[in-house]
Amino acid sequence: MLRLIIAFVEIAFHRRSPGDLPASRVFFGVVLAVYLVVGLVTTRYLQIVKYPELMVLFETALGLAFVWAVLRLFERQRRFRQTACAVLGTDTLLNLVTVPLVLWNGSLHAPNTETTIPQVLFILVAIWSVDISAFIMARALERPYVLTVAIMLGYLLLTVSVRVQLFPPAT
Repeated sequence: MLRLIIAFVEIAFHRRSPGDLPASRVFFGVVLAVYLVVGLVTTRYLQIVKYPELMVLFETALGLAFVWAVLRLFERQRRFRQTACAVLGTDTLLNLVTVPLVLWNGSLHAPNTETTIPQVLFILVAIWSVDISAFIMARALERPYVLTVAIMLGYLLLTVSVRVQLFPPAT
């Protein structure tokens, strides 16, 4: 288990490729299950949106569909399981990193107009998330990193706009 966590950390730091992960259905199922559990627990605990279960399920389905569509577009769909595992595994780790930042920010009771250190760190983690996803997609697609950064930024804008429209903040 520790070796798998280290593998995801190494992918996050661009030291390993998603191709280094197992391509098995069982591994994909385990990574997906862990991703869903961590996502559900953290979004429910942090009370970010009114319907955390629906949001996590919707965003997971959207993310997997997006990965499949991009891989299919570039005729690399055979790499889906490894690429999806890399994305889900690194996103799970980043999700766990952001929990203390959200809690820290909440404990400050700062007005919404004031920028706090945890907010800045959260934004840096979000930028790192785009970087990691772009790295994973660049390796999976065998295309330039700059192209996959543009693809992932487009996907980020899509998910943020969908989240705002479909999942209102918890009050």
